[in-house]
Amino acid sequence: MIWSVAGGESVKSFIIYRYLVREAAAASVAVLAVLFSVLAANQLIRYLVDVADGKLDGGAIAVLMGFQTLRYLGVVVPAALFLGAVLTLGRLYRDNEMSVLAACGVGPGRITRGLLILGVPAALLVAWLSLWVAPWATHAADRYAAEAARAAEVEGIQAGRFVGGAGGAMYAGTADADGRMRHVFVRIRDGASETIIHADRGDQRVEGSNGDRYLILEKGVRYDGSPDKPAWRVTRFERHGILLEEPRAVRVRRGRDGQPSRDLLRSNQIADKAELHWRLAMPAMALVLLVVAVPLAKVNPREGRFGALLMGVLIYLFYFQLVTAGRDWLEQGLVPAALGLWWLHILLFAAAWLWMWWRFGMGVRKA
Repeated sequence: MIWSVAGGESVKSFIIYRYLVREAAAASVAVLAVLFSVLAANQLIRYLVDVADGKLDGGAIAVLMGFQTLRYLGVVVPAALFLGAVLTLGRLYRDNEMSVLAACGVGPGRITRGLLILGVPAALLVAWLSLWVAPWATHAADRYAAEAARAAEVEGIQAGRFVGGAGGAMYAGTADADGRMRHVFVRIRDGASETIIHADRGDQRVEGSNGDRYLILEKGVRYDGSPDKPAWRVTRFERHGILLEEPRAVRVRRGRDGQPSRDLLRSNQIADKAELHWRLAMPAMALVLLVVAVPLAKVNPREGRFGALLMGVLIYLFYFQLVTAGRDWLEQGLVPAALGLWWLHILLFAAAWLWMWWRFGMGVRKA
C-alpha cells in the first residue's frame, strides 16, 4: 500500500511537471519570437541606414543579422523564459487550474520544481551562448562589418553621392540601368599634387590576369597640378583607366565583449573579471527569474490578463539594470572581485523566496 501511494505520487508529479514544462516552453518560444522580432527590426533599420549612406554593402545585412542573433540570444532567452512562465502560470490561475492543483496537494514549491525542470537545461544553454557563442559572434560581426564597409568604399559608387576621403574622391551624376555612370568626377591627391578628372561616362571593370579593378573613363579631361601653383597640365582623352585600390584585410581590435571567456578567466585585470561575471550572470538570471515568476503570477481569476506580464517586464528590466550596475561597481572596485555578481543573485533569490512565502504562507513548505 505504501508503495502504491508513493508510485501514485510519482506518476502525478510526472504528469504535472510534463504539463508545466510543455506549456511554459510553448509560451517562452512565443515570447522569444516577439522579442527577437522587435530587436531584429531595430537592428535592420540601423543597417539599412548604413547601406543608404554607402557605409555598408546591402549583401552583408543577412550575415550581420545572423551574427547579432547569436550575440543577443543569451540575453533574450532569460527574459523569454521568465515571461513565458508568468504567462503560463497566469493562465492557470485565470482558468482555475491552479485551484484544482492546490486541492490535490500541489503547492508553489512543486510548481517551482516543475519550472526548474525546464529552467536548468535552459540555463545551461544560456551559459553556452553567453560564455562561448556571444563573444565569438561579437568579434566576427565587427570584423565582417569592417570588411564590408571597406569594400563599400571602392565598390559602392552610386549616382549622386561622393565616395572617398581626403586622399581621393569619386562622384557620378547619374547611372544607367546597366550600371554605367554619367558625368563622372574623380579627384586624386598625392602629397602636394592633385589630379582632377571629369568624364562623360565611366564604368568599373576587372582586367588583367591578376583581377585588378579599374575605373574606365571615356571622353573626358584630366587636370594635373598643385593648388599653390598656377601652372596645370590639361589632357583630353577618349579612354582613361584608373586602378582602384582593392580592399585590404581589415584588422579589427578585439573588444572586451569579444574576448574569449578563457582569456578573461586567466586575466588579472578587474575589468576582465567584471566582463566574465556579466556573462555568468545571464544563466543565473534565468534561474532566479523562474522563482520570481511563481509569486508574481498569482492573480485573481477576475484580474486583468496582462497585469502580471507588465510587472514581469519591469522586474526583468530592474534586474538587468542592477546586473549592469553591478558590473560597473566591479570595474570601479566598489565591490570585491571575489564576490563578483553572486551576492546580487543571492539577494534577489532570497527576496523571491520571501515573496513566495508571503503570498503563499505555509504552503511553500507543504509543497
